[in-house]
Amino acid sequence: MQLRSLGRMLCAMPRRLIVHRIQQGANVLPEDQAHHARDVLRLRAGDEVELFTASGETAAGAIAEATAQRVVVNVEQVRAPADRFALMIASAVPKGARADWMIEKLSELGVARFVPLITARSVVHPEGKNKLERWRRLAEESAKQSKRIGVMGIDPPTPVRSVIDRISGTAAYLSTAPTALPPSSILDLPSSSLTLLIGPEGGWADDEIRAFENRHLTPITLGGTILRVETAAIAAAAIVAALVPGKHDLSSPRSSKSS
Repeated sequence: MQLRSLGRMLCAMPRRLIVHRIQQGANVLPEDQAHHARDVLRLRAGDEVELFTASGETAAGAIAEATAQRVVVNVEQVRAPADRFALMIASAVPKGARADWMIEKLSELGVARFVPLITARSVVHPEGKNKLERWRRLAEESAKQSKRIGVMGIDPPTPVRSVIDRISGTAAYLSTAPTALPPSSILDLPSSSLTLLIGPEGGWADDEIRAFENRHLTPITLGGTILRVETAAIAAAAIVAALVPGKHDLSSPRSSKSS
């Protein structure tokens, strides 16, 4: 009985469609989203949907037209993204399907940006635009499902020292040292963002640790066991999502004239 009720509730929730921008009035869907709405979801005129953008705008709307030529959604109000805590995960990349799974789960947990990290002991070096495009599609699809704000950005593979050089706000790195602190110690700091670096399963090289110390990054621990890369990244994101208040707050409606 409860499962049937849950199924009806999920079916009743408006489907989410991603667009480049949202305006009051008529919004013509991009070709891929029009195909998804019309041919996959079988949506028709009058069906309710939610539009969202990668930057975090959202709007409730209704399909006004669904033809072979185009799909049009009418919108009355657009919600601007609220100011919120931003978590960037810069992590070594695990092997094979484990990387795809990590991307999907980090997106669901509200991570703002993911940086594939190149370290001295990295085993996997993702190459080519196809891999990044696949991860970006996974991030978009998980954003539709999870109803998170915006879409997780995904950077090209970046050397760890380049990430350190451009850090602004609070930053920490995952450490197995006995002096490493719990994550709550950095979440108490007055900052609107956090960059968290997670190394490969072989650990950080000595010169990388010295670079972290020179830039005053905080070493943090997730416990006494050795974690796989994807486990560490997802556990850290889950801790931040649970402990930082207002991370997933919705914003107030605004007129599209203010965009």
